[in-house]
Amino acid sequence: MNGVIHDPYLNTAKRSLEDKRYKERYEREKVKRINNFLNQKIEITDYIHLSEGMAKFVVFISFLTLPYIIGVGFIFFIIAKTNLETFKSININEYIALWAIGYEVIASFLLLIIIKSAISFQQS
Repeated sequence: MNGVIHDPYLNTAKRSLEDKRYKERYEREKVKRINNFLNQKIEITDYIHLSEGMAKFVVFISFLTLPYIIGVGFIFFIIAKTNLETFKSININEYIALWAIGYEVIASFLLLIIIKSAISFQQS
């Protein structure tokens, strides 16, 4: 024999130890990727190309108007199914109620975007 010993039990033990090391390394890398995703720095000026003071003003106005517009659109398109008579019969005339509905729609959409980006996150 040329010094090679074929022991199936030894080979199984070696494979088991290698698998355990691969799993441990995979878990460490997974935790590192999750931490890197959660520690990303996001700046609003990366998405809105305005001066610092103007960006804050635009964000504030958007915070007041966008949820209201989306709330009205949600009620009209989804609930009333673009029927003007049904939309009038719903009779939600409160700004805050329509704003809250729009806010929830936007929040749900943003959560879906965050989940999608977390799934497809790759370290650069």
